Amino acid sequence: MRHTVTAVGEVLAWWAVLVVVDLMFISSVSALELVVAAGGAVIAAVAARAVHTASGAGAGGTRRGGAAALAWPGAVLGDLARLCGVIARALGGRSAEGSLETVTLGSGTGAAWACALLSSTPGAYVVDVPGRQRKGGGPRTAVAHFLTEGRTRLEGVLTEGRRR
Repeated sequence: MRHTVTAVGEVLAWWAVLVVVDLMFISSVSALELVVAAGGAVIAAVAARAVHTASGAGAGGTRRGGAAALAWPGAVLGDLARLCGVIARALGGRSAEGSLETVTLGSGTGAAWACALLSSTPGAYVVDVPGRQRKGGGPRTAVAHFLTEGRTRLEGVLTEGRRR
């Protein structure tokens, strides 16, 4: 029974978030748009639950979730400004910046949501999370492409130490 309640709760949470995100990207909300948003979100929410179940990921890992959510808008705006600078320099004939770096995720930070949040900014995207995290094992690492050398507050919340 508890497993069913958890599954339904997860699907409902995904559904609510996906409907809101869908409605944010349309200019006028009509009855048809609401039906399409709700229906599409049901399909995506059930698929998200299936992926979560198939991945074997456990609950938790959101210790830094609140701080990361607060740091995300600033990271997006800061990265957007840095991206504009990189584009301006590239138009001036300079080579584009960027490098692949390995970062260590903070303890209690779930790799899936942290990497998705980091990748949702213009200045970084995660390309690999090597190996599976074992209970009692070492810290989880991720390989990401960063646009510039500067760290955002979001990266500071999600990772420990320096890039390597």
